[in-house]
Amino acid sequence: MENIELISIAAVLIFGSFLAYKSKFFHNKKIGYISFLQIFYLILIPGLLYTIIFSYLLDVLDRPLNDYVFIKDKILISLLLLSILYTYGGLAIHGVAKTVSSYFEKKDRDSLVFKVNEYFHMNFSHNLTFIGGVVTATCFALLELNHFSPYPKESSFLIIILNGCFIGLASVLGLSVYKRRWLELKFFFGSLWLMIIVLIYAVKPYIKNVESYPFTLMLLVAFSILAGLNIFLYVRRIKNKIRINLKVPKDFFE
Repeated sequence: MENIELISIAAVLIFGSFLAYKSKFFHNKKIGYISFLQIFYLILIPGLLYTIIFSYLLDVLDRPLNDYVFIKDKILISLLLLSILYTYGGLAIHGVAKTVSSYFEKKDRDSLVFKVNEYFHMNFSHNLTFIGGVVTATCFALLELNHFSPYPKESSFLIIILNGCFIGLASVLGLSVYKRRWLELKFFFGSLWLMIIVLIYAVKPYIKNVESYPFTLMLLVAFSILAGLNIFLYVRRIKNKIRINLKVPKDFFE
């Protein structure tokens, strides 16, 4: 199977996984104590994505090296495997904490146990998963850039852009559960900007033929959407602060 097709399948899987989060069916149907959604996230999606990642990785490593290598393959592969481990660790923590939280009653919401579980469910697991995800994707793109591309510039350009949009929008949907709690994701957004800087610096020598590197181009599109979301949230926060600071107190004229 062509690697561009593998990337498309991965993009559809990621987009579908976030759509599944919005489905009451996946939340409510259970096998034992575990919902279909958590089985989907903990078993099906990771298994399929890992197979795609491994297949693509083997193909990239079989290609000859380019003259310019930003970071050596050995280092990137080590970082890639480590970040995959942390990403799945975050998913596992989230799955367990989410499952446990569904069995708390309203009277338990002020207890220390509930608050600790909620911290692991929301703040810790989401940051760990999202940071692991962006580091994994960046390492993958850097590996691709290290090796000769067999694809011409015109190769499935529109499909690659659409894949990037799918993943970017899916990520925005996944982050939307935070609503007014965006500050809890500050570590993720900080990591995102760091990975964007690294990726832009690495892609500079290939900027004229970046279309020949499908995963890298897709990632640039997805990261641009996430960066746009972060800028929008930051600007909105500044506007709200200005509005609050300039607000005239009710008793000003009394």
